[in-house]
Amino acid sequence: MHHRALRHWLLPILFCVLAGCASRHEDEIDIAYTGYSDERVVQEIRRLEANPSAKPTLPLHRVQYLGRRAYLLTSPCCDQFNYLYSAEGVLLCAPSGGLTGRGDGKCLGEVK
Repeated sequence: MHHRALRHWLLPILFCVLAGCASRHEDEIDIAYTGYSDERVVQEIRRLEANPSAKPTLPLHRVQYLGRRAYLLTSPCCDQFNYLYSAEGVLLCAPSGGLTGRGDGKCLGEVK
């Protein structure tokens, strides 16, 4: 096999192996990874629920999930999860983001 072709395939494989070793267990969700503590996110959701016309101070977006209002916290970079919270501030799932861009696979429906 030509060395150039070998490098073309070897580097992505090496990256995937290293990324897999460094990744967190899938049941562990670390919101601090997004730069925001759980409490700050919950406080911001409560503020927005109390005053729907308020502008969010975090990168939160009002969305619909399973027919109910929810909040999507978008992460600052490409390979981090975008977390979905209920209107009560409960972490539901990550519908997008991560290495694949498809989230954590735990959402039960579409986020609108």
